[in-house]
Amino acid sequence: MPDYIFKTYLADGREHFLYGEIGDRRAQLTKKDFPFPESLLRLLYLDIWAYDGQIKQFDKLLMELYRTREEKCARQLLPLLDELAELHIYFQLLRLDWRARLREARRRNYENILDLLPHKEITHIPSNIHAIQNQVLGLIQKALDMDERKSSLDKKLEDYYAQGERDPLKVFRFQPQLMDFEQAEGHGFVEVLCPRSIYDLIDFSVRECIKQEIKMRVCKNCGHWFALTGRTNAEYCEVTRDSKGRTCKEIGAIALWNKNKSEDEVFKIYRREYKKRFAWI
Repeated sequence: MPDYIFKTYLADGREHFLYGEIGDRRAQLTKKDFPFPESLLRLLYLDIWAYDGQIKQFDKLLMELYRTREEKCARQLLPLLDELAELHIYFQLLRLDWRARLREARRRNYENILDLLPHKEITHIPSNIHAIQNQVLGLIQKALDMDERKSSLDKKLEDYYAQGERDPLKVFRFQPQLMDFEQAEGHGFVEVLCPRSIYDLIDFSVRECIKQEIKMRVCKNCGHWFALTGRTNAEYCEVTRDSKGRTCKEIGAIALWNKNKSEDEVFKIYRREYKKRFAWI
């Protein structure tokens, strides 16, 4: 049984995460929540290749651990796991899982660690995430686009998976999930996912988007898909995009105001006179 907890569930339009190590009685579990499906959408636009250096460094240290069985190599892996966990909430699961594996490897005196600590699980992260990003973005475009109303969701999904017969790597495949049904604080009894991998977390979010028929649209500012959980005529997402902390929605509102004023002849005359007056003062 793993000596950590990682669970997620949906309630009141938000995705809730509960995770942490349970071996230390003093350690407290971390609780986080986001508007659904924010974590999935953030992953879809994560530049995972930008962290290829850290992943290669992890692999280098892991290979050294294979060779030397020295504790210092294992300790050097921990900060790299922490760095990966900062990328995205899903990578907290990877951090907890590998920390538990390293503890078990230490308990076994690092004997037969290739099965316990397979380096390909780490080195394949960028290519696996990149492939999943393309698959899910393709599914959103084909099935959940708010502005594409030609057919039902079932027909759109049928068309999306039809391409899997021609190119299986282009479509996202759902896998069996390890679900529980338990009482969540303040939310009654809910279905809770106990993921075994990052793929499980992605799978859970994607299938919930389909079950809830979450409509999405491409943001007119950043070009990313966003969920229409409120007004269906929204054209901008609410993700922070610039150094001033402004969201696409705020940036879009400013751009629209400037555009409208630039076309207003009365406002143009007012601005000219205002500038003359200000210059005179």
